[in-house]
Amino acid sequence: MRQLQNFISRGLCGALLLLSQVPAAAAPPLQPHPSGTPWPTRSWPQAPLPADVDANALGTVLTNLFDPQPPAGHPDTRALLIVRGGRIVLETYAPGFGPDSRFMSWSMAKSVTNAITGLLVADGVLALDQPVPVADWQGEDDPRRAITLRQMLNMTSGIDNANSSSGAISFVSDMLFGESATHTARAAIERPLIHAPGSFWAYSTGTSNILGALVTHHAGPERRQVADFVRRRLFHPLGIESMELEFDMAGNFVGGVFVWANARDWARLGYLYLRDGMWDGQRLLPEGWVDFTRTPAPAENNATYGAHFWVAGPRTDNQSVALSVDTGTFWMNGAQGQIVAMVPKRDLIIVRLGEQHTETWQDTTAMTERLIQAFSPSGPSR
Repeated sequence: MRQLQNFISRGLCGALLLLSQVPAAAAPPLQPHPSGTPWPTRSWPQAPLPADVDANALGTVLTNLFDPQPPAGHPDTRALLIVRGGRIVLETYAPGFGPDSRFMSWSMAKSVTNAITGLLVADGVLALDQPVPVADWQGEDDPRRAITLRQMLNMTSGIDNANSSSGAISFVSDMLFGESATHTARAAIERPLIHAPGSFWAYSTGTSNILGALVTHHAGPERRQVADFVRRRLFHPLGIESMELEFDMAGNFVGGVFVWANARDWARLGYLYLRDGMWDGQRLLPEGWVDFTRTPAPAENNATYGAHFWVAGPRTDNQSVALSVDTGTFWMNGAQGQIVAMVPKRDLIIVRLGEQHTETWQDTTAMTERLIQAFSPSGPSR
């Protein structure tokens, strides 16, 4: 329980700190898949490190990431995979781990929730600017009935279910591991509104769990139906075979945490977003969905959170986990340093998976930034 509380207090499943208002710069365009390179549906194409990589800087970061640490003598980083121009150019694992090892997402599950929600929006089942159909909020005098799907994805619902709210540690712990874990969305749904919808940003695993229940209802409603929908519409087209969702005892997809996958499959999901929701000539996510995903939510106190993805921006004194390198970088983020970063300016994906027994978020963020900067901004030749 102490370790669990440390996870939550340091930022359960991602960063929980409020951000100062920073004007968003225009995001760079997303590059198309390079011609002549196979899509990584069956297997990832591979290539040597490009000649323009700063090998010394890269080597220093790799040493730091995989240096064995006391007391167990294992490195905190268990998997590192880098994709450049649609090809794996670096892949390395700590002893005892390999390409088939599945890793816990923690809050990167929120980005999986974004993808599943996008599929339902593409089908016309859900709409970004329509109120979310949560039955408990439909009372005539209930102000929560006005909350839209866009606001839920942006974490600007205004509901008092944020990870940073009063009593958050006990609330989130109970929601995921205690009595409320039988229905992980119920406790979050029952919380009151404390801000006008859309006006205030607050990171909330509860909000993601509500979305998990919502997509379960529309893609299911049975657990097996949801899993089949996600495999058919997302995993199978991408060639993802290792990714597993978790469901609570009520049968709802747990949208905020607990997705498992190997490093190559996490990279496949990231590559879908780097390629604007397109895969091998087929549009999987709605047109404009990735731009929505990587645009900071417009609440006054938010600067670097999009729609269940983080967005690079200037780091403030109170925001130690943000990537500040390369405007336009956006990433999935989870507790213990789970990162899948998409870097459009360098046509790059960085996947880092593992633990944080000795590293801090500042360490992991700094090393991720140095990895990005080791590659030239121009991207690979095509």
